[in-house]
Amino acid sequence: MKYILLAITALLLTACSPKYEIKTHYTPPTDKEGRVCIQNCEVKRETCQSHCNQKQNQCLSQTKEEVKKTFPLIMDEYGDIMHQYEAQMNRYDGEIASWDRKYTRLEQQFQTYRGMCNTAKNKNSYECRRTAEVDNELHSIKAIEPTPPPRPNKPSLFQEIKKAQKACSNKCGCQKSYENCFVSCGGKLTYEKFCVENCK
Repeated sequence: MKYILLAITALLLTACSPKYEIKTHYTPPTDKEGRVCIQNCEVKRETCQSHCNQKQNQCLSQTKEEVKKTFPLIMDEYGDIMHQYEAQMNRYDGEIASWDRKYTRLEQQFQTYRGMCNTAKNKNSYECRRTAEVDNELHSIKAIEPTPPPRPNKPSLFQEIKKAQKACSNKCGCQKSYENCFVSCGGKLTYEKFCVENCK
């Protein structure tokens, strides 16, 4: 219990803590040679990003076609999973029906014995002791109530494509290369940390 409370406290503190972003300020060199150098850096960055975007578009297109080809296999697998789910549901239906019968019988016994206990002169009578016993049995059986198996989510072609395309990125380190180039041309980089959420 102690560890659960600590985990919840840590989660709440994390959720409420401020979030920051880093902004980069670029100070170009003042000499002509340095400014020409930085223009070349910018051209390299644009070229790099253009190639990166092209690769991402190719990846998106190829991934979409690959998922379309494999989607029937995904649906076949889903069919097998559904068969297993249906078998689990049949087993659950039997278990919950048996559990419900036991619970209903105990509940009826509890009501009967409690009524008899309420009219009994001796509260240590069999009826009163049996009321307490059945009440404990009811609490015990509630703790072992069968739970239904989770129903599998039916695959969607759109969702499968979207999930696979997450691997297609347009981040190729072009900005980092540009910053290195910027500094090598005599420019300076300064960083500003500022709060964007949960600020005090």
